[in-house]
Amino acid sequence: MKSLVIAILEHVPATEKLIRSLSKEGYNGTVINAAGLHHVLPKFSDQSAAVSLATMVEDVPSGNITFFVVVDEDKKDALKAEIRNATDGFKSIKGGMLVYPVADAEGFGE
Repeated sequence: MKSLVIAILEHVPATEKLIRSLSKEGYNGTVINAAGLHHVLPKFSDQSAAVSLATMVEDVPSGNITFFVVVDEDKKDALKAEIRNATDGFKSIKGGMLVYPVADAEGFGE
């Protein structure tokens, strides 16, 4: 069985260091730029009910970084511990982590 680990972290140099470290250890995933609700709302015009996602996308992440990693069950706890250690329990790097069981997956390095 596999798990999907999602970490949403503020974008600071230590976050980049963590992502580089995870990559060197063989973890592979997807990183996207993210922004908190209270940071996005002021960008919305009072005259528009919708905003284009393209207006919020940047090449270099700022604000928050969200990364998704699909891992084998036996690697999940080690990955969680590494994220927890790098963030000092989400005190030195603000954010959080979610883990979901994956019922079915194809690809992802298989």
